[in-house]
Amino acid sequence: MDHIQSFLRSIVFLLFGIFLTACSGMLFTSIDVLRPAKVNFPEDVNHLLIVNNSFPQPHTYGHITEMFDESRETISIETDSLALFALASLSEAMAEKEFFASIHLMHESIKKDSSFSDVTYPDRDYLIDLCRKEGAEGIISLNRIIVNDKFGELYDMEEATYIAYLEAIYDYNWSVHFPDRNQIYSFAAKDTVYWESESYHRKRAIDGLPDRRDALIDGALISGRRSVSKFIPYWEQSDRYFFEFQDKKLKQGLDSVYLKNWDAAINIWTDLLEKTSQKSKKIKTAHNLSVLYEIKGDIQQAYDYSNQAIDFYMDIMLFDYQSILFIVEQNESLRKRLAEMSLLNKQLGN
Repeated sequence: MDHIQSFLRSIVFLLFGIFLTACSGMLFTSIDVLRPAKVNFPEDVNHLLIVNNSFPQPHTYGHITEMFDESRETISIETDSLALFALASLSEAMAEKEFFASIHLMHESIKKDSSFSDVTYPDRDYLIDLCRKEGAEGIISLNRIIVNDKFGELYDMEEATYIAYLEAIYDYNWSVHFPDRNQIYSFAAKDTVYWESESYHRKRAIDGLPDRRDALIDGALISGRRSVSKFIPYWEQSDRYFFEFQDKKLKQGLDSVYLKNWDAAINIWTDLLEKTSQKSKKIKTAHNLSVLYEIKGDIQQAYDYSNQAIDFYMDIMLFDYQSILFIVEQNESLRKRLAEMSLLNKQLGN
């Protein structure tokens, strides 16, 4: 799949961040972890069609204003175009990823009834004709978009400031269709976009918020772009921690890590792990090796060293609580990544 290879060339498997002291005896870095999408597309699906199968919510539905005096009212806001903005943003973001050969958005709604909350799926025969007409093998359908938004006010007595906020919760129903196979995959999703304004003056705090209708459109654009992760593997930033303690070999390894000389650090710490008899050093060294191998992309080896760190800890049971939390979190993260690898490989065409 040429489009998959283009996607892979445009990304770096793990990005190594800048070290910062997280707490006494620990150093941390940020890495980008590739996560699988929610939907699996068959390998021969190269051209996608995105359709709007939703109906706009009533103008008086879901828009709440709650004032400082606790009065509450529902107001009217025209949100007929939210689906189009969300889908346009999704379509643009998916095209940027170059995961599929082409992405085409149909601007006209295909929904046959006027229910804004009930989900109905497009007719299969209609979708088959649509795919043939547009040259697509798969269809993403937005079957519902409802926004429940709330304007509210708070007062921070400690800071003596007024806080005005707007919270918008977007409720989606998506379906992915492969008409020639008679396959449908559907799921619901929610996304929240939040705005906040502070001031010593109440009116200034309120005036600091965007126009409400404009904000809901911006929120649809933001939420639509975020929805890419449902259909294409996505990057998630995650923190990782190295142990630091008074040992010459460990410090030499950390010096190599600072220089991004992973192999040198691995050689130094592997030698330390084999030669030291102190279980506390073995725990920390095995954990550090686990993080290094994850940075190098060898998840199985990283998991093996993480298991060693836990086994060493079980032998002594005297390790400090905070440190073992980092070790367990690393182990759980690697276990999750290993479980996701086959799904990722399938989605990436490996």
